[in-house]
Amino acid sequence: MIAILLASAAAMSLEVQQATVPPGTEQPTEVDPAVSPIDSIVGDDLKPEAAAPRATGDPVLDRLNALEARVRQLEARNAELEQQADFNQQRLETVETRAAKNAQFGWVPSTSDSTGAFTFKPRGVVEADGAAFFERKGGYDYNNGTAFRRARLGVEGTAFKWFNYRLEVDFAGNAVNLTDAYLQYTKIPKTVLTLGQHKAPFGLESNNSDNYNTFLERGMFTNAFGNAGAERRIGLSATYGARENLNIAVGLFGDNESISRSSAAPVTDTPDESWGVNGRITWEPLLQPNRILHLGAAGYYRTALKSGDTEDAVRLTDRPNIRVDNGNIADSGVITGVRSLQYGGMEAAAVLGPLTLAGEAGRLWLVRPGLSDQHFTGFYGYASYFLTGESRPFKAGNFDRVKPFRELGKDGLGAFEVALRYDRLDLSNTPVLVRRGNDARSWTFGINWYFNPYAKLMVNYVRFRGDNTPLDPVGDETAGDVLATRLHLDF
Repeated sequence: MIAILLASAAAMSLEVQQATVPPGTEQPTEVDPAVSPIDSIVGDDLKPEAAAPRATGDPVLDRLNALEARVRQLEARNAELEQQADFNQQRLETVETRAAKNAQFGWVPSTSDSTGAFTFKPRGVVEADGAAFFERKGGYDYNNGTAFRRARLGVEGTAFKWFNYRLEVDFAGNAVNLTDAYLQYTKIPKTVLTLGQHKAPFGLESNNSDNYNTFLERGMFTNAFGNAGAERRIGLSATYGARENLNIAVGLFGDNESISRSSAAPVTDTPDESWGVNGRITWEPLLQPNRILHLGAAGYYRTALKSGDTEDAVRLTDRPNIRVDNGNIADSGVITGVRSLQYGGMEAAAVLGPLTLAGEAGRLWLVRPGLSDQHFTGFYGYASYFLTGESRPFKAGNFDRVKPFRELGKDGLGAFEVALRYDRLDLSNTPVLVRRGNDARSWTFGINWYFNPYAKLMVNYVRFRGDNTPLDPVGDETAGDVLATRLHLDF
């Protein structure tokens, strides 16, 4: 508009000049900018706040010069107003951002200071289980009923920019147990140092978050061997992410804080706390959205062992993939004379769109000086498929949270997954004669309904069998089925 206005004014001035020049006077065909009255009076470098241009004696040129000066003043003022509006908008956005950081609400509220260096967020998980058993062989009377598998409540956050913290307790089973209580230091590039009670490096299922489990329970060998030398313990560990697809973790650990330090035995007979070293390395040669190939290896060494108040002893046990009933289908008995435990395991997983394949295998060696050394093995393998097309994500060597494409109650029915697993734990070499030949195995079929990323309903049908189990009074074979459900919510 300004250009059009100036062009029109220039045309008017030329017409006036032509009308006032006497006939026969030669008219210039071009206007030289160097001698143009307009440009000489109101140049491009003139500030809008400058005084009105000098009068030329030509009323049209004087008016045009004044008009041009006024236009430039308006342009400058408009730029000022736009800059002020942008500044005010930025201030408004900053206030809104601070307010959002200071108090955010999802399942639970979280808070932080304006810089984000200090944060505080409640966390927890509630899992309610129900199970119905169908005895096939062995004579054991299973407990049909309900139970809280997990009822955890805690807090987590950041402090002083380079520290993370977490404190969490579990109220399930009519007991209060400390699960996580640690401080992390994150300033070292690609490295996280963790001090306190936390998960020791072990295997894929063990180090995966309980919130992301595909089945109600982990594989039997994962539980039995993990309880002997991994799971949550007090210690110091370092995790190094060399690259996005390569992670190395190692740590020195004592016992779990919830383990009893003494009992009815005389104080002089109370065993010392066990200790050990754990390590795990994972690599994803293929790490793309919806396409993942994962490989890993883990191991530990543990000594100063005890089972209850029995020194240099270990007992390996697990239940048939459900916790509502406390009967162990796998049990080595209390093995004495064990100087140390040595474990080695391998893991692998593949994600191909909605299909997930995963498995682990491990061997545990019992070093018994002066007695026969023993070893036990176990493994599992499973496949899962999302009927609604989702793909299981991976992060830092572990499975991550599943996010349905369409959440229940929002824009769809959530995500549906079906899964099948074979699981085995072989303790048949146990030197405890009454348990010799103990071998447990199971098939589990699962259906998972993800309402949203934080809530799901899980249904498992488990068909289990074991040789010479504690559930069979005559030491023969135990067999049964169980239909179990779990309602899961974490925040």
